[in-house]
Amino acid sequence: MNKPLEVQIAATTAATVHNARPPGGAVPNPVRWMSVKRMVPFLLVAALVVAGCGSSSSSSSSSAASSGSSGQTTTAAPKVHFAKTKFLIDAGLAFGTFHRWIYKPLKAGDFAHPLQHKATVVKAALAGAFVVNRLGAALTAAQGSPLLSKLVAPITALKTKLDSAVASLKGGSPDLSGLESANGDIGSISSLASQAGATIKEKAASGF
Repeated sequence: MNKPLEVQIAATTAATVHNARPPGGAVPNPVRWMSVKRMVPFLLVAALVVAGCGSSSSSSSSSAASSGSSGQTTTAAPKVHFAKTKFLIDAGLAFGTFHRWIYKPLKAGDFAHPLQHKATVVKAALAGAFVVNRLGAALTAAQGSPLLSKLVAPITALKTKLDSAVASLKGGSPDLSGLESANGDIGSISSLASQAGATIKEKAASGF
Protein backbone atom coordinates (compact mmCIF):
# COMPACT_ATOMS: atom_id res chain seq x y z
CA MET A 1 0.00 0.00 0.00
CA ASN A 2 1.39 3.45 -0.97
CA LYS A 3 2.17 5.71 1.98
CA PRO A 4 1.09 9.38 2.00
CA LEU A 5 3.65 11.72 0.44
CA GLU A 6 4.29 13.59 3.70
CA VAL A 7 5.12 10.30 5.42
CA GLN A 8 7.52 9.38 2.62
CA ILE A 9 9.28 12.75 2.95
CA ALA A 10 9.63 12.34 6.72
CA ALA A 11 11.04 8.85 6.24
CA THR A 12 13.48 10.13 3.62
CA THR A 13 14.61 12.88 6.01
CA ALA A 14 15.29 10.39 8.77
CA ALA A 15 17.16 8.09 6.40
CA THR A 16 19.25 10.99 5.11
CA VAL A 17 20.30 11.99 8.60
CA HIS A 18 21.04 8.40 9.53
CA ASN A 19 23.11 7.73 6.41
CA ALA A 20 25.09 10.90 6.95
CA ARG A 21 26.60 9.39 10.12
CA PRO A 22 29.67 7.28 9.34
CA PRO A 23 29.58 3.62 10.47
CA GLY A 24 31.08 2.47 13.71
CA GLY A 25 30.45 5.73 15.54
CA ALA A 26 33.26 7.53 13.72
CA VAL A 27 33.31 11.30 13.73
CA PRO A 28 31.30 12.57 10.71
CA ASN A 29 32.75 14.85 8.06
CA PRO A 30 31.91 18.36 9.35
CA VAL A 31 31.14 19.79 5.92
CA ARG A 32 28.89 16.90 4.93
CA TRP A 33 27.17 16.83 8.32
CA MET A 34 26.41 20.55 8.20
CA SER A 35 24.95 20.17 4.68
CA VAL A 36 22.64 17.41 5.84
CA LYS A 37 21.51 19.42 8.88
CA ARG A 38 20.66 22.32 6.62
CA MET A 39 18.51 20.03 4.43
CA VAL A 40 16.40 18.74 7.31
CA PRO A 41 14.29 21.91 7.89
CA PHE A 42 13.52 22.17 4.17
CA LEU A 43 12.41 18.55 4.01
CA LEU A 44 10.19 18.98 7.07
CA VAL A 45 8.62 22.14 5.62
CA ALA A 46 7.93 20.25 2.39
CA ALA A 47 6.17 17.53 4.38
CA LEU A 48 3.97 20.11 6.14
CA VAL A 49 3.08 21.83 2.85
CA VAL A 50 2.06 18.52 1.29
CA ALA A 51 -0.08 17.68 4.32
CA GLY A 52 -1.76 21.10 4.12
CA CYS A 53 -2.53 20.65 0.43
CA GLY A 54 -4.07 17.28 1.09
CA SER A 55 -6.30 18.75 3.79
CA SER A 56 -7.31 21.61 1.48
CA SER A 57 -8.18 19.19 -1.33
CA SER A 58 -10.26 17.10 1.03
CA SER A 59 -12.08 20.22 2.25
CA SER A 60 -12.74 21.34 -1.34
CA SER A 61 -14.09 17.92 -2.24
CA SER A 62 -16.40 18.01 0.78
CA SER A 63 -17.62 21.48 -0.17
CA ALA A 64 -18.27 20.38 -3.74
CA ALA A 65 -20.17 17.33 -2.53
CA SER A 66 -22.26 19.51 -0.22
CA SER A 67 -23.05 21.90 -3.05
CA GLY A 68 -24.03 19.01 -5.29
CA SER A 69 -26.23 17.56 -2.60
CA SER A 70 -27.97 20.86 -1.91
CA GLY A 71 -28.43 21.42 -5.64
CA GLN A 72 -30.45 18.23 -5.93
CA THR A 73 -33.14 19.67 -3.65
CA THR A 74 -33.86 22.53 -6.05
CA THR A 75 -36.83 21.89 -8.25
CA ALA A 76 -36.61 23.57 -11.61
CA ALA A 77 -39.44 24.29 -13.95
CA PRO A 78 -39.97 21.55 -16.53
CA LYS A 79 -38.42 22.20 -19.94
CA VAL A 80 -41.03 21.99 -22.67
CA HIS A 81 -40.10 22.13 -26.34
CA PHE A 82 -42.50 24.26 -28.44
CA ALA A 83 -44.28 25.24 -25.20
CA LYS A 84 -46.36 28.00 -26.79
CA THR A 85 -47.60 25.71 -29.61
CA LYS A 86 -48.51 22.93 -27.19
CA PHE A 87 -50.25 25.38 -24.88
CA LEU A 88 -52.39 26.78 -27.70
CA ILE A 89 -53.43 23.29 -28.85
CA ASP A 90 -54.29 21.96 -25.38
CA ALA A 91 -55.94 25.15 -24.12
CA GLY A 92 -57.96 25.40 -27.36
CA LEU A 93 -59.24 21.84 -26.95
CA ALA A 94 -59.99 22.32 -23.25
CA PHE A 95 -61.91 25.57 -23.70
CA GLY A 96 -63.69 24.51 -26.88
CA THR A 97 -64.84 21.22 -25.39
CA PHE A 98 -66.02 22.94 -22.21
CA HIS A 99 -68.16 25.39 -24.15
CA ARG A 100 -69.60 22.77 -26.53
CA TRP A 101 -70.41 19.94 -24.13
CA ILE A 102 -70.75 21.64 -20.73
CA TYR A 103 -71.48 25.35 -20.93
CA LYS A 104 -73.95 25.12 -23.84
CA PRO A 105 -76.29 22.66 -22.07
CA LEU A 106 -75.80 24.65 -18.87
CA LYS A 107 -77.16 27.79 -20.56
CA ALA A 108 -79.95 25.74 -22.13
CA GLY A 109 -81.13 24.76 -18.63
CA ASP A 110 -80.47 21.05 -19.08
CA PHE A 111 -78.48 20.77 -15.85
CA ALA A 112 -81.26 22.35 -13.84
CA HIS A 113 -83.26 19.15 -14.43
CA PRO A 114 -80.57 16.44 -14.59
CA LEU A 115 -83.04 13.57 -14.30
CA GLN A 116 -84.72 14.70 -17.51
CA HIS A 117 -81.41 15.07 -19.33
CA LYS A 118 -79.40 12.11 -18.08
CA ALA A 119 -77.63 11.54 -21.40
CA THR A 120 -76.57 15.21 -21.55
CA VAL A 121 -75.20 15.08 -18.01
CA VAL A 122 -73.28 11.87 -18.73
CA LYS A 123 -71.74 13.38 -21.87
CA ALA A 124 -70.86 16.53 -19.92
CA ALA A 125 -69.13 14.45 -17.25
CA LEU A 126 -67.07 12.59 -19.88
CA ALA A 127 -66.24 15.85 -21.62
CA GLY A 128 -65.29 17.37 -18.28
CA ALA A 129 -62.71 14.66 -17.63
CA PHE A 130 -61.20 15.41 -21.04
CA VAL A 131 -61.20 19.15 -20.32
CA VAL A 132 -59.32 18.67 -17.03
CA ASN A 133 -56.78 16.41 -18.75
CA ARG A 134 -56.06 18.92 -21.55
CA LEU A 135 -55.99 21.77 -19.06
CA GLY A 136 -53.30 19.92 -17.12
CA ALA A 137 -51.24 19.60 -20.32
CA ALA A 138 -51.71 23.32 -21.03
CA LEU A 139 -50.54 24.08 -17.49
CA THR A 140 -47.36 22.07 -18.01
CA ALA A 141 -46.67 23.97 -21.23
CA ALA A 142 -47.23 27.33 -19.50
CA GLN A 143 -44.82 26.37 -16.72
CA GLY A 144 -42.14 25.71 -19.33
CA SER A 145 -42.52 29.06 -21.10
CA PRO A 146 -41.42 32.48 -19.71
CA LEU A 147 -43.89 34.03 -22.14
CA LEU A 148 -46.82 32.23 -20.48
CA SER A 149 -45.62 32.36 -16.86
CA LYS A 150 -48.43 34.73 -15.82
CA LEU A 151 -50.98 32.10 -16.83
CA VAL A 152 -49.73 29.42 -14.45
CA ALA A 153 -51.61 30.63 -11.36
CA PRO A 154 -55.03 31.23 -13.01
CA ILE A 155 -54.86 27.93 -14.92
CA THR A 156 -54.01 26.09 -11.70
CA ALA A 157 -57.02 27.69 -9.97
CA LEU A 158 -59.29 26.85 -12.92
CA LYS A 159 -58.16 23.23 -12.93
CA THR A 160 -58.96 22.91 -9.22
CA LYS A 161 -62.40 24.44 -9.78
CA LEU A 162 -63.14 22.15 -12.72
CA ASP A 163 -62.06 19.08 -10.75
CA SER A 164 -64.84 19.83 -8.30
CA ALA A 165 -67.40 20.75 -11.00
CA VAL A 166 -66.73 17.59 -13.00
CA ALA A 167 -67.13 15.52 -9.84
CA SER A 168 -70.59 17.07 -9.40
CA LEU A 169 -71.50 16.11 -12.97
CA LYS A 170 -70.39 12.52 -12.37
CA GLY A 171 -72.49 12.46 -9.22
CA GLY A 172 -75.58 13.55 -11.15
CA SER A 173 -75.95 16.88 -9.32
CA PRO A 174 -74.23 19.53 -11.46
CA ASP A 175 -72.66 22.46 -9.61
CA LEU A 176 -74.27 25.24 -11.66
CA SER A 177 -72.51 28.15 -9.96
CA GLY A 178 -69.14 26.38 -10.15
CA LEU A 179 -69.53 25.78 -13.89
CA GLU A 180 -70.60 29.39 -14.46
CA SER A 181 -67.59 30.61 -12.51
CA ALA A 182 -65.28 28.34 -14.52
CA ASN A 183 -66.59 29.90 -17.72
CA GLY A 184 -65.66 33.35 -16.42
CA ASP A 185 -62.16 32.12 -15.56
CA ILE A 186 -61.74 30.71 -19.06
CA GLY A 187 -62.55 34.13 -20.51
CA SER A 188 -59.99 35.81 -18.25
CA ILE A 189 -57.28 33.30 -19.14
CA SER A 190 -57.98 33.72 -22.85
CA SER A 191 -57.57 37.49 -22.48
CA LEU A 192 -54.28 37.12 -20.58
CA ALA A 193 -52.98 34.70 -23.19
CA SER A 194 -53.82 37.15 -25.99
CA GLN A 195 -51.96 39.91 -24.16
CA ALA A 196 -48.93 37.60 -24.00
CA GLY A 197 -49.08 37.04 -27.75
CA ALA A 198 -50.77 33.63 -27.58
CA THR A 199 -54.29 33.85 -28.97
CA ILE A 200 -56.28 30.73 -28.13
CA LYS A 201 -58.50 29.32 -30.87
CA GLU A 202 -61.13 26.99 -29.43
CA LYS A 203 -61.76 23.57 -30.95
CA ALA A 204 -64.27 21.17 -29.44
CA ALA A 205 -63.48 17.47 -29.19
CA SER A 206 -66.13 15.03 -30.39
CA GLY A 207 -67.25 11.53 -29.54
CA PHE A 208 -68.79 12.00 -26.10
